Amino acid sequence: MQLNLKTITAVLATLSLVSADDSAIASPDSAVVKLTQDTFEQYIKANPLVLAEFFAPWCGHCKRLGPEFSAAADKLAEKDIKLAQIDCTEERDLCSDFGIRGYPTLKVFRGEGEPSDYQGQREANAIYNYMLKQAAPPVTSTEDSAEILEVVSDAADPVIVQVLPSGVTKNNETFYDVANTLRDSYTFISTSNADYVKKYTKKNTPTYVLFRPEESADDASVYTGKELDEEHLKEFIEVESKPLFGEINGNTFKTYMDADIPLAYYFWNEESEKEAVKDTITKLAKEFRGKINFVGLEAKKFGMHAKNLNMKEEFPLFVIHDIDANLKYGLPQDKSLNNKDIPSFVKKFSKGKLEPIVKSEPIPTSQNDSVYHLVGYEHDKITALPKDVLVEYYAPWCGHCKKLAPVYEELASVYAADSEANDNVLISKIDHTENDVAKVDIKGYPTLILYPADGSDPVEFSGSRSLEGIAEFIKEKGSTGTDGLALLEKEKAKEAEPVEEDAKAEKREEKKEETKEEVKEEKKDEEKKVDEHDEL
Repeated sequence: MQLNLKTITAVLATLSLVSADDSAIASPDSAVVKLTQDTFEQYIKANPLVLAEFFAPWCGHCKRLGPEFSAAADKLAEKDIKLAQIDCTEERDLCSDFGIRGYPTLKVFRGEGEPSDYQGQREANAIYNYMLKQAAPPVTSTEDSAEILEVVSDAADPVIVQVLPSGVTKNNETFYDVANTLRDSYTFISTSNADYVKKYTKKNTPTYVLFRPEESADDASVYTGKELDEEHLKEFIEVESKPLFGEINGNTFKTYMDADIPLAYYFWNEESEKEAVKDTITKLAKEFRGKINFVGLEAKKFGMHAKNLNMKEEFPLFVIHDIDANLKYGLPQDKSLNNKDIPSFVKKFSKGKLEPIVKSEPIPTSQNDSVYHLVGYEHDKITALPKDVLVEYYAPWCGHCKKLAPVYEELASVYAADSEANDNVLISKIDHTENDVAKVDIKGYPTLILYPADGSDPVEFSGSRSLEGIAEFIKEKGSTGTDGLALLEKEKAKEAEPVEEDAKAEKREEKKEETKEEVKEEKKDEEKKVDEHDEL
């Protein structure tokens, strides 16, 4: 049989697809176990630790992970740690039971308890090391100071050491609970070593010491709080585990944001710029430990983030983001950055002596539309007016915002047309992509928030985005009692009046025409009678 070029191409494409699909599925020769609805539960019960991959054969990310997953499984088999795969195109009910919404999803199972999400990278070595740590006890107990020093020196993650004076067991259970919860991100050690007890403990009570990677043991943080409970210990770890001068990237950004304390950025182009400022930043980081986190950010990779901080993409630069208040404070960019200016700038920030950089459109010189054009500079002023102020936070590219626009404009016109309603209610909108709104947490577009006239807490709208739905919301949640629904009914009545008059006029015209026709017919009848009379 002869095959033309088109047929050969099609065959090769098909073979390529089959091969690509197969790459997501672990090799039958590997240690990866394929689980189904029928075998899953029993397998999880029988094995104390299992990393399960929920995948789809067509998924590109799954195809890239497949060989790495198999390689990790083969290495971990020697440690009796199991890796398994579940094909969600075949086992839909099983995947649904675990809320799988994207591929691949990796979960760590420990018997019949709730699984936890895999937090590591999708490479064989990363999977191997992660699962080794999962298999180890959450806390390593040792009295050997050399062993502790070795762990602290080699650890890629922060190490938390519980120092227990001999015979003291108070809070030991709390420490183990915290360790079990945070084992993915930290290494935990418990010791009663005499040297550590002498150096760190007081009054025969437990002490917690946190060592950070790549930092001197002399720079370790010691817990000094009075409350030795789980909440306070976790807070101590969250704050103190950050490097004095860390690095912001895709893996660390969330942890810094979650710390919820101001974050100071130093954007650098060249490694030499970072090295030149390192001593200055480190000294500041020690002084403001727990109050401000300091990080470096490589501008060549993440320079666009400067815009999010209301800064120009001109590097190097230094800016502080007050995460809680969502305000940004940056050293002026009208001249090249001088590292000597950073310490005084940080100290002024800590004392509340700096003005934030507010991103805002210019305040309009006039308002020509029924919808008030709000900007960042006057957001707080306008929303504090003694009116029920409704604000739409929108983005120009948002499809839902475009769909709402005519409804929103009509709503504003209804309130503007009534003098009393116009005094009591303001319908406004603000382009959230061009204006800072520090005190408002906007998670999607459009977001409608009502600021009541009496100064009570703002209320977010969550109903139907219709004229009636929004008007009813303003009436119920506002404090002026303005009845927008009544205004809408009034407007509808006005619109209906001309229609009724036109209908009446049309009927009158029809009546006139009918009368004319009747007169014509009568006249014809009279003429016919005259003609008939003449014939007689």
